[in-house]
Amino acid sequence: MNRDYDRIEFAEDRKREVMETLFGVDAARLAPAPGQDIPGGDMPGDITDINEEAIAAAVKLFPTLQDKILQGIADNPYGRCVVSISGGSGSGKTCSAAILAYILNSAGIETYTMSGDNYAHRIPHENDEGRQRVFRHNGVRAVVDARLAEDPKVFEEIMAFQLEENENGHAEPPAGAEWFDTYIDGGKKALKRHLATPHEQNFNEINDVISAFRDGAREIWMRRMGRDTTAFWYENRDFSKTSVLILEWTLGLSRYLTGIDVPVYIETTPEETYASRIARGRDSNARTDLIQAVIEIEQGLLMRDVPRASIISTRDGSVLTLDEWKVRHEK
Repeated sequence: MNRDYDRIEFAEDRKREVMETLFGVDAARLAPAPGQDIPGGDMPGDITDINEEAIAAAVKLFPTLQDKILQGIADNPYGRCVVSISGGSGSGKTCSAAILAYILNSAGIETYTMSGDNYAHRIPHENDEGRQRVFRHNGVRAVVDARLAEDPKVFEEIMAFQLEENENGHAEPPAGAEWFDTYIDGGKKALKRHLATPHEQNFNEINDVISAFRDGAREIWMRRMGRDTTAFWYENRDFSKTSVLILEWTLGLSRYLTGIDVPVYIETTPEETYASRIARGRDSNARTDLIQAVIEIEQGLLMRDVPRASIISTRDGSVLTLDEWKVRHEK
């Protein structure tokens, strides 16, 4: 899929026109108004909250992004550029991507925003269940490997602990449970091998979309994923006039991605990520050890991959050098 396609005709004058238009964009004038209903990414059912702070941040970030996109368009034979906008939950990446795309489209530079969340191997609740399975099964194995399960009652305690998590969203380990720390550590280690890897994300399909776009594909099949097992389909979209493709995704800096011209990272902290998940109701069990581990691991992966970004931004749109970012995060 997306490896056999018709290409648009190369037109130097069209490429020059796009670059001249982009060079003259006044982001503040073209930005949406607070509360305005604007197109977001292509993840079915996603809602984007456009507020004054988000608009101000996107406008502040735009000049730096503008320069990078100009270079990307200049370097591509078809006058196209791929931008990724990444960051943890609550960083504002979804809102920033929507506003930046709105500004570009309003200026006459056709821009499409794709959500990386469409490219998980499983629908959201199945993905969460898979993470839970990896965490729990490997936690139990670690307990056995550490020779802490000689008494069969240990398994009864673990299963009772897990059942309480299922029912109440959180559970405390039994007093004096020697197995608990080993169980949590074993689950975390397994999650680190699973999260944000090809085990749960279809990087090949995303890379094919990016490659086809940069290679001048006229039409591209775009993946769509809903909230249940029947809601899975593809849309054959016309990209013949599209100059900028924005990938909005937590994993937008991943080493498994290829073909990103302008990787952007929006700074966030584990505390902000956790608060965002609670506020959005993203996890009914947000206080469990599993979700705490997921947040910790995802943040660690983001921090590891920040040097891949060509633009590092704070939530208010200020641009940082890599050295400035490192100073802010020194421990």
